[in-house]
Amino acid sequence: MNVYLVETKRLIKSFLIWSIVIIILLSLFMSFFPSMATSDMAELVKAKINAIPPAMRNAFGINQMLDFSDLLQYLAYVLQFIFIAACIYAAILGASALIKEESEGTIEFLYAKPISRVNIVTMKLLSNLTILLLFNLMIYIVCIIFCEIFKEPGYQYIIILTIMFKSMFATQMVFLGIGFLVSTILRRYSYAMPIALGIFFTTYILGIFSGVIDKIKWLEYLSPYHYTVPLTVLKQNGNIEPLKITLMLAIIASSIFFTYIRYYKKDLLI
Repeated sequence: MNVYLVETKRLIKSFLIWSIVIIILLSLFMSFFPSMATSDMAELVKAKINAIPPAMRNAFGINQMLDFSDLLQYLAYVLQFIFIAACIYAAILGASALIKEESEGTIEFLYAKPISRVNIVTMKLLSNLTILLLFNLMIYIVCIIFCEIFKEPGYQYIIILTIMFKSMFATQMVFLGIGFLVSTILRRYSYAMPIALGIFFTTYILGIFSGVIDKIKWLEYLSPYHYTVPLTVLKQNGNIEPLKITLMLAIIASSIFFTYIRYYKKDLLI
């Protein structure tokens, strides 16, 4: 029995739904760029942004020097919202990965096959990574298409755009890994989505607080989303703080490691 193929097939429907919705939203946002590119509209938007208190701008990643008439800056701003959805999707994928069969009562059939628990976790992990990679690849291709449509002759964007997507994918892997670990603890499949949402928004709110109150700036390190916010990555020319990279790698590795340990010892619901 090929668990990888079965799991991938199971995820296709939700993958298509999420991809279509995100691409529609991205297309809607990008359709406004020609209007934003005009000097009058750019000045109007800049004035509105400058009216927002600096602390709130920092909290939501809106730099006061943001220029909506610049294609990459506008796209990075739009991608912040797409990034939120992508992180939520990754968390949901992970949180539902190892509990679905137990909740539906089909785990006994799976274990009747000559397959180990380690192999189940490995195949499901690879399947979810494949789906998440395809999800990001589709959005990346759509972004390239829009950049080619709207860019000025000679405008360079591909390198920094690729870095932004690589960094966003790394953060999504963090939430996927955490989700996998959570899925070894859950007792019902119906808990997966609310818990995944809770994990993301709890860390997201901590990141917002870190941008509002200087004394708790360290809370940013508890918010993986804020490690690789597209506008911040663009502002820093693709450079990411080494500590944040280390934390991402540590969270991913430890989450996957303890997922194997926990699932191997778990008393399954049969």
